[in-house]
Amino acid sequence: MRLTLGRHGDWVVDPRELAARLDVRVRDLKRLKRQGQVDAKLATGDGHDVGLSRVTVRLPDRGWSGTFDRGGALISEDAW
Repeated sequence: MRLTLGRHGDWVVDPRELAARLDVRVRDLKRLKRQGQVDAKLATGDGHDVGLSRVTVRLPDRGWSGTFDRGGALISEDAW
């Protein structure tokens, strides 16, 4: 999984990979997003974590977070 810069300056992860990590179908993830039930946040590191980015995605009944290095490579993750 990679974190990449989108066309509009936004950060993007592949929805297929994210859906797999959240154990939902892609179409269900997209539907939840349209319904406003996907909370996604991006935080950039500071201090010891400078250069790292953390993506956190919450659905009504589950969540996932991943830490990415400055090149966009996933270096750790957690699901709940």
